[in-house]
Amino acid sequence: MIVDKEKRDTFELLYKTHYKELYIHALSFVRDDEEAKDIVTDVYEYVWKNFDKLDSSVSLRPFLYTLVRSRSLDFLRKEKTKEKFLAYKKTFPEEEEEYVEYEQLIEKVMRIIENMPQQTATVLKKYFIERKKYQEAGDELGISINTVRWHITKAISILREKMSDIEMVLLYAYFLKK
Repeated sequence: MIVDKEKRDTFELLYKTHYKELYIHALSFVRDDEEAKDIVTDVYEYVWKNFDKLDSSVSLRPFLYTLVRSRSLDFLRKEKTKEKFLAYKKTFPEEEEEYVEYEQLIEKVMRIIENMPQQTATVLKKYFIERKKYQEAGDELGISINTVRWHITKAISILREKMSDIEMVLLYAYFLKK
């Protein structure tokens, strides 16, 4: 009980001391009041969940700033992708045509995957289609996590080479929904 109270008191002090400056830092990136608050809240939630793992002898301020910056940049990347997708989506005239274009996109992706080196294609399918984590895919295939990452990077590079930017945005949007 005493440890929990100390943890709560320390966390509360950390929150009161840095919340406003972290909020301003997030706001400088995302330029949206609610989103900046959400980012800072997410950072504090992460810190709370991992509080016992943090080194209490080191100042947490730089760590908090790094987390806020990282989460803000992640948000901006997602927004940029979402904007591109929505702009492209507006060009679809009818639902049936959307479905046909989607089917054509999937067929194109499958053709590209079939022409990839076998191990790269297998890793890509495990990760994106079967939704396996790097570790799971690596364990099943008897390869290291770094090798899985290398194959995923190689596969995405091949896809980018063979597909247009819009097709890649649609493909990312499809896998983000799943």
